Amino acid sequence: MVPPGEARSGRLLVRFAQALSLSALCLWIVMLWVPVAASPEDTSEEPQPPRIIVTALGGPPFDLDEARGSMVLVAAGVLICAAASPLLTVRSRPDSHPWPDVVGRLWSVGNLFLSVCVFLVSADMLANMPTFMWDAVDDRGRPVFGIVVAEPALGAVLWAIGGLSLLAAGVCGLLGEVRRRKAAPAHCANARITPWPRGNRTHRLAQRLPWVALACWVLMIWVPLFDSGDHGDDRLTVTSFGRVPFDLADRTPGVILPWVVVLACAATAKRFDTFAHWPLLSVAVGVGLFIQQATMVIDLPRERVESTDATGETLSAIIVGYPSAGHYLWTIGCWALIAAGICGLLSDRRRIDRQMQRQAQRPTKKINRRRQRKLQQWARLLPFTAVGVWTVTVFVPVVDSFNDDGPRIRVTSLGEWTIDDGGDVDLFFLIIWALVVAIAALGAAFAPARWWDVTAVIIAALIVLVLFSYLVSPPVLMWDGQLPDGTPTGGMEVGRPSFGFGLWLIGAAALVAAGICGLLTQTKCVRPAVQGPPAGGV
Repeated sequence: MVPPGEARSGRLLVRFAQALSLSALCLWIVMLWVPVAASPEDTSEEPQPPRIIVTALGGPPFDLDEARGSMVLVAAGVLICAAASPLLTVRSRPDSHPWPDVVGRLWSVGNLFLSVCVFLVSADMLANMPTFMWDAVDDRGRPVFGIVVAEPALGAVLWAIGGLSLLAAGVCGLLGEVRRRKAAPAHCANARITPWPRGNRTHRLAQRLPWVALACWVLMIWVPLFDSGDHGDDRLTVTSFGRVPFDLADRTPGVILPWVVVLACAATAKRFDTFAHWPLLSVAVGVGLFIQQATMVIDLPRERVESTDATGETLSAIIVGYPSAGHYLWTIGCWALIAAGICGLLSDRRRIDRQMQRQAQRPTKKINRRRQRKLQQWARLLPFTAVGVWTVTVFVPVVDSFNDDGPRIRVTSLGEWTIDDGGDVDLFFLIIWALVVAIAALGAAFAPARWWDVTAVIIAALIVLVLFSYLVSPPVLMWDGQLPDGTPTGGMEVGRPSFGFGLWLIGAAALVAAGICGLLTQTKCVRPAVQGPPAGGV
């Protein structure tokens, strides 16, 4: 019997989580004017040095030209979480898909992840404060120069309070969801890992529409997304496989991940007995691909080309690729995935009736045992995907500066060691290698164990943290030298995500999936009720 106060405390925690999310949004709106970091104001005589002002978007107030991508993404995440907070109070019905409960859990986990990102961005900003070198001429014609360094301002305190608010909102949302689930009736609290009904039209559409999206991606290998027009040999063409001509170095996460998610949706659409929330993920993938399409259109691909005219003078120009017919196929593929998810949600209304019929025909224990065997198989096999990914990234760089003429930055799964040039093997990467191999080897015997599942998720979180550190602080190499004619040369190389970066993401996702499958196999033992002594005595 659930205490009456359990449901009431769950509702209060959910309301408190909503209030915290909205308060974080208010703090971010205030930080559009209040600087997070700023350089001290100089009141000396002219010429005065320029002042550095960093607000919630990374630059001066409402100056989008100097906005930082990481801070803009954090602000967008805060806005999305606050806008989605009213969905926490929506309750699911016993005769339909429990999408409110799923959205509530995703909202809480999203707040926790966003709070971690907030603190990581603030830590990176404190470690690398914005600096500005300036020079000018005073009234007497003398050169004046200096360095301006920003310092934490009042907005940094608001930023920290906002991060704590998001963290508390995620924790309160999860606790409130758990308490509301305990207070819910038995038919609402059952796990919904059940097969879909077969034979209805919406279910068939949900199975076939992802293959339409896959066909669009295959056609975009030949139909370009971006095309610069006819520039002879210097034509810039971008397809779903990257730039033409195809090069392995161009396989960035922005090229690999769309292919992976579209292939995964198409492959799992036919049969997903142990994956009941597939429709919501299909809709999320479609929306995510729409967002990626918008970012690609905003930041058009560019390429610098050089040529020599008849007089021997070197000419340089920038070729820009403009949207082409492939964007129509991209849009059709996105809408196909969203429609597949909607059809899956509509088809799910008949799922509970089928579940009740099958449970009447077969014992519940037999059904649960069969599901546990499948989940255990996945938990044992998925870590070997991570081992395969780590083996491939010994040869394929995770981070690459893509410089063929001078020094080059390449980071593999062994650190700076590469097959071509050798180098030093990083001890930290060897530790990650040992952890990945050990978790895969121990999975054959300990996959159902709770400690193994938690360890797999922790290792995946460590891998994602390493990848995030490369995005926030990419490796940099300054170099100089001389050409054969004695001309000094030099430059700066910056490491960027390469093909192996996407492979590492796949390996981390495989470890997370293995840990989740192992946790789902855990069964709760029903404890026998303790009988008290009889009312009469002994």
